[in-house]
Amino acid sequence: MTVVVRRDDEFTNLLKLNLRSRYEQKRRSEDEVHVSDIIPSSCIRKQYYSRRFPEVDTISDESIYHFIRGESSEFVITQLAKIGVSQANLEFDGILAHPDIMSNDLVVELKDTLNFGRLNMTDEKFKSYLRQLLYYLVITDVERGIISIRYNTKELRWIKSDSKGDYFLQPHDGKGPFIESWSVHLPRDDIVREILRNEMVRRKNLFRKALEHSDVSILPRLPQAKRNSKCPKCNFYDRCMNEDDETPDAHEMANELDIMDISGVIDFRPLPSK
Repeated sequence: MTVVVRRDDEFTNLLKLNLRSRYEQKRRSEDEVHVSDIIPSSCIRKQYYSRRFPEVDTISDESIYHFIRGESSEFVITQLAKIGVSQANLEFDGILAHPDIMSNDLVVELKDTLNFGRLNMTDEKFKSYLRQLLYYLVITDVERGIISIRYNTKELRWIKSDSKGDYFLQPHDGKGPFIESWSVHLPRDDIVREILRNEMVRRKNLFRKALEHSDVSILPRLPQAKRNSKCPKCNFYDRCMNEDDETPDAHEMANELDIMDISGVIDFRPLPSK
């Protein structure tokens, strides 16, 4: 008697094909503008190119993996949380929004990350999470929100880089995979609401105008400080940087002072360890 075990590439390829099909269904059409399209920390030009040249925006196995991880994590947590409505479909001035969880007085945004470190207000990724939640609070006119971050890996600390890659240390006292949540409060009468509302509408109108006139030059590139980490791996890098222009107004917009960088706007206080 023998138990036969063989690698089954046929099943793996079938699974990838079906997952790729599901991923493709999530692609956005030109007549839709989502909150995540216009957040300043993401590249609005990439959103333009992805709609104009979908054949260039190839889907890698890594992209599919991240998509599955995020979808499954959100599904499980929303089922366990049992708070309000999950993935509500909202619309504000032509902007589509889909908060992960929403009730009458609370909006929850769930995030899933492979980040080696633990995020806070010094990280662009955390600030992006916060801004997305703030947009939702503005759209829903709700005052209280939650950012809940699920870390999938044990904490690692970067040591050095060389031609072979990056080197990390896994501390004995490093935090393991866990969930960390942050409470956010934005009063209804706070001027920040109006500023963020105007920011959303401005970026949405500019994005629509670029699509309607096939003119990416009116959209800002990422600020210089953010390009090294995001631009080199982009499929549209050469087209964006070497073929298409950026108008002076777009360049100025890219370098505007972010409201979240103004002292006193964000009162960030890490919760005490328990």
